[in-house]
Amino acid sequence: MITQKVDKVLALQAKDLIMKANDIVITAHVSPDGDAVGSTLAMCHYLSAMGKKATVVLPNAFPAFFKWMPGAREIVVFKDNRRNAINAINQADLIICQDFNELKRLGEEGMPAVVRDTKCKKLMIDHHLNPEPFADVTISYPQMSSACELLYRVMQIWNGGLSVDVNVAMCIYTGMMTDTGAFSYNSNDPDIYYIIAELIKAGIDKDEIHRNVFNNYTADRYRMMGYALTKMEIIPEYGTSIITMSRAELNNFNYRKGDTEGFVNMPLSIKGVFFSAFLKEEDNLIKVSLRSQGDFPCNIVASENFGGGGHLNASGGEAHGEQLEDVAQRLRDALPRYKEYFDKEMAKLAD
Repeated sequence: MITQKVDKVLALQAKDLIMKANDIVITAHVSPDGDAVGSTLAMCHYLSAMGKKATVVLPNAFPAFFKWMPGAREIVVFKDNRRNAINAINQADLIICQDFNELKRLGEEGMPAVVRDTKCKKLMIDHHLNPEPFADVTISYPQMSSACELLYRVMQIWNGGLSVDVNVAMCIYTGMMTDTGAFSYNSNDPDIYYIIAELIKAGIDKDEIHRNVFNNYTADRYRMMGYALTKMEIIPEYGTSIITMSRAELNNFNYRKGDTEGFVNMPLSIKGVFFSAFLKEEDNLIKVSLRSQGDFPCNIVASENFGGGGHLNASGGEAHGEQLEDVAQRLRDALPRYKEYFDKEMAKLAD
């Protein structure tokens, strides 16, 4: 049996909001990843089976290798279809916010204000630290591996322990898999593998899902990966790797959304590297992705230097109005402030 970690009272309050609503919008953070897409689509399928009108509205485009997911092609992208997205949000009598903890994470295209200004009820289901108190009901468990794991646990309470259907299961597994690096980090809780077993019983083909996500790249993406590795900077005294890519460099490889997924993880395979940063130039900002091993808190680095956050071993942030190299130098300059953490990880290597 799965360990009961979610407050049942909160879960039932959330279900009460859903039962009283007929027109529901589900949304997630800007630059949606597998957990964002998976959790919103899982909720959409769950609500549709209940007879609710459910619409997923995401701030901007998500990677093409998630378009195989059931319901993905019906997602309304705010940046590309602003009128329909705003209409859906304004007509909703409940907005469910998943995989983000504050409204600014909806991006800078006006979507945060649209969601904030609606008069309808709001429900948050999230696994990031320090949730902003904008929702009527907040279910926040930062210790969860993913929003999808948390959503599964909530659905178990709603279902009285009964299994979810295969479409919901496929989306939940995708989010859990991608938010843990295919279960290579933040995934030591035995409950995760109980959940996986239950999702397989519900009818998913986990091997096919893995192929759809990780074996669905272009040749250009792999050429880009090789180029990125030639640029990799190692700072051995801090066990750190930094990779930067400008917009022009990305365009040289016919960049598509999601092509750099996983680049930040690669240097962690190098002995002596336990903190990795990938800095990518996007429209009007520098996207900062951080990963770590052991007890090095990349979420602290993200929050103190890039206005971001996340989890101990997987975090990120952004820099606005700065040049790519200036952001990289800011990170280099910040490393000495975390010497105590680096020293602890170095000591482990010595042992």
